[in-house]
Amino acid sequence: MSHEEVKDLARRIKKLFIQHEEVTRIWSRLDSMRVYIEPDELDDEDEDVEKDPRHLFITGLSGVGKSQIGKRYAKSIPRYTEIVDDEEIDIVPVLYVKLPYPFTQLDFYKKILKALGTENFRRDARVNMIKDRVLLLLKKQKVQMIIFDEMNFIMRTKNFDNQTAMEMLKDLTNEHQVSIVCLGTPQIEKLHTMEDEYVRRFGRDHIDRFENCNEKFYELLRKIEEAIQPPIPIGLHDEATGLPRLLHFYSQGRIGYLHLIIKEAFRLLNVFDQKYVDYSNIRLTVDVLKQAKFNLFRESDHLIRPENAE
Repeated sequence: MSHEEVKDLARRIKKLFIQHEEVTRIWSRLDSMRVYIEPDELDDEDEDVEKDPRHLFITGLSGVGKSQIGKRYAKSIPRYTEIVDDEEIDIVPVLYVKLPYPFTQLDFYKKILKALGTENFRRDARVNMIKDRVLLLLKKQKVQMIIFDEMNFIMRTKNFDNQTAMEMLKDLTNEHQVSIVCLGTPQIEKLHTMEDEYVRRFGRDHIDRFENCNEKFYELLRKIEEAIQPPIPIGLHDEATGLPRLLHFYSQGRIGYLHLIIKEAFRLLNVFDQKYVDYSNIRLTVDVLKQAKFNLFRESDHLIRPENAE
């Protein structure tokens, strides 16, 4: 392989993302939520039409791909510009925001402003001033949906009241008709169920791991190898190689851990080392994958062994 070919291989590995069934299912649900708040050709332009935004809690174990699903969905919805009164405005239909830790009101609104593309505020600005700026820009930039990631940070911040945080989310939907999507581990269900009103306002969904080393997992591995385009075929999805069961056990069916192991394995093969010269033997083997798993998680089982593991 030439130096440029290896650089291309490294790029494909680094940006690895597979649009598997769970991704498609969640994205379809998010699309359906935005229908309720998108501009309608029947709406009267001179009249503020009350929309009926829907909201959602999406939970899943660590490593099942929640963050990537949220980030990639936001990136998949095109942003564009509009000229209003000689001002060029960036329109952002879907906003992805990783919550701050520790969670505070001020940092919460600052994170939203940054995601909107601005950090232009006075460092000594009060919370209400920042909040007003957020509400103004959400409306001005026609934000339809905000995906809040790492909702667990709210619960981990001991000196911040959980209900106050939920009311802050509710304020955004009251002041600006926007759908709210909350991502986190199953522990955030406590935020969802603390009030009947939250249960009514927010739907629920769950992203599953690949529980079994079956055809679905084989297909995932096939798509991974297809996306990577390795110089020498690996046979990630070929049961005869023993790799599917090995990778399923190492990752416990969680795609985030699977990606980590594969990327570390290629790092061990010097794919990311631009000074490396001999590219003729870039071959992903069982031994390389075992070393990659050890480097990441050492001897200890990094995840609970599933009941159906052999």
